[in-house]
Amino acid sequence: MKIEEIIKDLDPLTLLEFKNYLLENLSELIGAKNSNSKIITNNQKGIRYCNKCGCVLYKNGKTKTGIQKYICSGCKHTISETTGTITYCSKLSFNVWQNIIDNLLNGFSIRRIAEENNISIPTSFKLRHKVLLSLNHFIDNIKLSKSAQSDEKYFKINLKGTKPQKMPRYSKKRTSRGNSTRGISHHQVCVISVIDEEDNLFFKIGGLGRGTTKMLEDNISSHLGDVKIITSDSASAYQEFCRNHNIKLIAIPSHFHSDDIHNIAEINGVHSQLETWLSKFRGVSTRHLQQYLNWFAYIFMMKKRFELKKLKLESYKNVIIDNNYIKSNEIFDIPMPIDLNIAYAEYHN
Repeated sequence: MKIEEIIKDLDPLTLLEFKNYLLENLSELIGAKNSNSKIITNNQKGIRYCNKCGCVLYKNGKTKTGIQKYICSGCKHTISETTGTITYCSKLSFNVWQNIIDNLLNGFSIRRIAEENNISIPTSFKLRHKVLLSLNHFIDNIKLSKSAQSDEKYFKINLKGTKPQKMPRYSKKRTSRGNSTRGISHHQVCVISVIDEEDNLFFKIGGLGRGTTKMLEDNISSHLGDVKIITSDSASAYQEFCRNHNIKLIAIPSHFHSDDIHNIAEINGVHSQLETWLSKFRGVSTRHLQQYLNWFAYIFMMKKRFELKKLKLESYKNVIIDNNYIKSNEIFDIPMPIDLNIAYAEYHN
């Protein structure tokens, strides 16, 4: 039964008592240690099965904090309600997780998230990246439809956070002149970006240098739904890709933004928004660039679909309820999305 149906049956006096009770006890209720598990319980109804052997799971008491436990009828493996979710082994309550997700939607820095939630900076860093990695499932399930615009965005390689002994090249002095290689080269990271007419947006790191047909095949083909038209520049990579998938290509001539009828203004506008949004982070490591791109794409799409209040609740559901448990060590073991041996080959010759 929905909460609206329950409230409709209450008389005015009971409603006032209910309101006063919530005002007095809300922080305690949503700050309980088992608050996350209650939400997961309400959203995961039906028979549960063991991930190891596939047998039915049965309830098996509760933990000290009131979290429901289960035992497998076959292998006798035990799990809790939060097993496999991002809140597994976390002592933070719903209130703190909701605030952290709210802070991320607002693009807060790691230091500010730590101050807002009374946690340490290392914990703030880990929680941010856990949430960002949990968005991978959401982004990977995006399917494009009807008409889409696509273009590449290029970023300089950023080795932020790399220890000196692990640097693939010698350290450089800071300069405003940039590197000696002009234009698009193997010193730049190619990001494939696509947006369709229903505001489905995603970015994928393709590799180094100019975009190729292989980059498009590896990063776009799995997201093709019922796309009929792709508008892009006149690069040969798009021509071959569209032929392979029987998609009509509208190619905008080089050095132009439109052909007087069609344009790629929307995807270029998204690139402009992305640049402004990333600038507040004072440089994003190439190792974590994909997570930040997913972060931007998620905020962009959710703001198009939901009002601000509902956006926060939907985001909590997408992050907390799904099976997306991530160990802290996995954050630091994320592989580099590009081959640094190719990028800095001249330094090793």
